Amino acid sequence: MDISPTTGQQYYSGDWVDIRNICRSLNIGEGKLSKITQEMVNGYQERIDRELDAQLADLYYTPIKPYNVKMPDGVTRSIFPGNIRRLALYWTAGLLLESEFQGNEPNLQEAATEYVLQAQKSLFRMIRFNQRIEGQEYKSRLRTMLPRFQPPLNPEQDF
Repeated sequence: MDISPTTGQQYYSGDWVDIRNICRSLNIGEGKLSKITQEMVNGYQERIDRELDAQLADLYYTPIKPYNVKMPDGVTRSIFPGNIRRLALYWTAGLLLESEFQGNEPNLQEAATEYVLQAQKSLFRMIRFNQRIEGQEYKSRLRTMLPRFQPPLNPEQDF
């Protein structure tokens, strides 16, 4: 796993090979796929992780931490919440495709834009508390009420 130099933990989107596999699924070609390096992907992963932390900082303690899950075979593993993992994975892949491969066919650009748009919509659902992040500690605005009982802030839609 790749480690973020800012937080010292793994990136929300996981390994850089997972992002490369998403790009491969869109048939960008092996020549263009070979241009995707670990350093390039790690730069985009760091950018998306810091953006997620900035957006979620009012509601959750950031950076988002992995939590322990007991697997069916009895082993306990530390994993990131699935909705954060998916959001970061597709947002990073979409941003990478939009930025690095701008001269591609329109269908590829459309798919990359859709990845970014869906990730932003998912993040907005988390900010509005329509979708909670499993295993994370909420911030409390009131001292007399537990954070999980409080209504969320009502942010304006920004996309």
